[in-house]
This record gives sequence, structure tokens and C-alpha cells, in this order.
Amino acid sequence: YLVDGFPRSLDNLAAWNAAVEKRVVVRFCLFLSCSEGVMEARLLDRGKTSGRSDDNIESIRKRFMLFHSDSLPVVKSFASEGKLRRVD
Repeated sequence: YLVDGFPRSLDNLAAWNAAVEKRVVVRFCLFLSCSEGVMEARLLDRGKTSGRSDDNIESIRKRFMLFHSDSLPVVKSFASEGKLRRVD
């Protein structure tokens, strides 16, 4: 299975594990690493044609903060279990 963008928090991870851990073996988490500067530039460029109201500098930076507070602990959890594969 490929689950894109989930779990986004440790609570999501706990719910996932409770729901499927006896039926699904998570072999690894694929983490695509990119600098915030590059991501910011790409998102701002996408915003020129996407029609998305959240492709603006304020929303993008809030998403980065949310990633660090909520999602990065999930990445670290997989890393601590030896299940993180990182692509730079």
C-alpha cells in the first residue's frame, strides 16, 4: 500500500495502528526531504495557476510550522523503529 500524507500526527498514527496493525505490516515510511525555501518557491509558483486560496506565503509558512509540530514526530517515530527511508 501507499498511503500519501497519512498519518499526519501521532494521534493519526495511533488510530492507524489500532485499526490495521494486525492486518497490515508497515515496512517503511518514505520521506521526501526538501528545503523549506525550495518548497515555498514551488508552492508560490503553483499558486499562480492553481486557484487555491492557501497557496500564499502566510498559509504556506503556517503549514511548515504545523509540519514541524505535528508531522515530524511521526517521521521520527518511524526512524526510531528503523522504518524510515529518506530521499534527499
